[in-house]
Amino acid sequence: MADTNSSGNETSLKQLFQSMIPDGDELMEGTVIQTGPLKIQMTNDPKLIINERITIVPWHLTDYKTRATYRKMDGTLNSWTKNDGSHSDPIGGTHVHHGDDFNLYKGIIVVHNALRKGDKLHILALNHGKLYYVLDRVAGQEVI
Repeated sequence: MADTNSSGNETSLKQLFQSMIPDGDELMEGTVIQTGPLKIQMTNDPKLIINERITIVPWHLTDYKTRATYRKMDGTLNSWTKNDGSHSDPIGGTHVHHGDDFNLYKGIIVVHNALRKGDKLHILALNHGKLYYVLDRVAGQEVI
């Protein structure tokens, strides 16, 4: 049973979001059934399968490069150097990196966050289903 406010109106998060969406738009859920090309099957309407031509996938749900600062702190660091930490570099000579104090400042990293088959998604259907915007993955899914 959904919570209600003092006026007797239901106050679930989905209902709050639905009340903010203009007429002709709808909050939906779907599952990625194929990634190349993208196909998403809607949860409450298995016959409705949307494709990449009418679907907007935001940048954060793709594989992308970004600048980041990384500090090891309490984690572990794996590298392809020898067990003693020594290796040769292109300039010449051998030196040692100690993983205890490894930091990367303003380096470029690749984030592998593209949609995968089986991902469950929150989707905003716009303009009476003529266009779809993927909001995010449904929380609680394992991302590997």
